[in-house]
Amino acid sequence: MATIQYCILSLALSLLIFWQAAEANESWLVKSECHNAMVPATCMKCLDTDHRTAGAVNAAGVATIVIGCVSKNADNLSGEMSQLAASSHDKGLVKALKDCCKLLDHSKKELAAACQKIDKGDFDGADHSVYSVFNYGVQCHSELDEAVKSSKVDVSPKVMSELKVHEQLCEAAMRMIDRLK
Repeated sequence: MATIQYCILSLALSLLIFWQAAEANESWLVKSECHNAMVPATCMKCLDTDHRTAGAVNAAGVATIVIGCVSKNADNLSGEMSQLAASSHDKGLVKALKDCCKLLDHSKKELAAACQKIDKGDFDGADHSVYSVFNYGVQCHSELDEAVKSSKVDVSPKVMSELKVHEQLCEAAMRMIDRLK
C-alpha cells in the first residue's frame, strides 16, 4: 500500500515539475521573441491578451499569435474608423477613413494568408504578406495625416495610437518571421 502511495506521489511531483518547466520554457520563448521583435512592450501586451500564448511551443507559434493580434487590431480600427466616417461631415476625412477601412479589409486577407504560409513553412511568403499589411497601415496613416492637415479636423488620438500599434505589431511579426527563415 505504501508503495502505491509513493508511486502516486512521485508521479504527481514529476508532473508538477514537468508542468513548471514547460511553463518557464514558454515564458522564456515569448519573452525572447518579443525582445528580438524590437517592440517588446507592444509585443508582450499582445501575447498577454491571447489565450493561445500558453500553448506556444515554438517561434512560429508565437509569430502566428502576433499576426492574430494584428488581425484583431485591424478589426477594431476598421470599426472605429467606420463610426468616425459616419459621424464626420468633412468629405476629405470621410474619404480617408473609408479608404483606410478598405485597406484594413485587404489586411485581414493578407494576415490569414500569412498564417497559412507559416503553417506550410513558406516564411518568405508570410513575410511578404505581413509586409503588405504593414504598408497598408502606413498608407492609411499617411492618408489620415493629409486629411487632417487639409481639413483641420482632428482624428481621435485613440485611432492614431491604434494605427501606431498596428504598425508595431506588423514590425514584430516581420522580425519573428525573418528569424524563422
